[in-house]
Amino acid sequence: MTPLSIDRTLLRHLRVSSRRTVTELAAEVGCTKGALSAIERGHRTPSPALLGRIADALAVEPADLLLRECPAPRG
Repeated sequence: MTPLSIDRTLLRHLRVSSRRTVTELAAEVGCTKGALSAIERGHRTPSPALLGRIADALAVEPADLLLRECPAPRG
């Protein structure tokens, strides 16, 4: 299974627009501050369940948080 590619810019924008800190949103969706921060920075991908909880908290569809195109492989 291919990992999810998250639109990190949109995720951060939605979180900031909703006036939540990383700590607040993480507590709301049931993950650690470090985990959510790593997702926003692109160092970690959320499970489908966590993606759904993040999307619910931000009042968007999970698919809205996914990149439309996969980034080109590095290397």
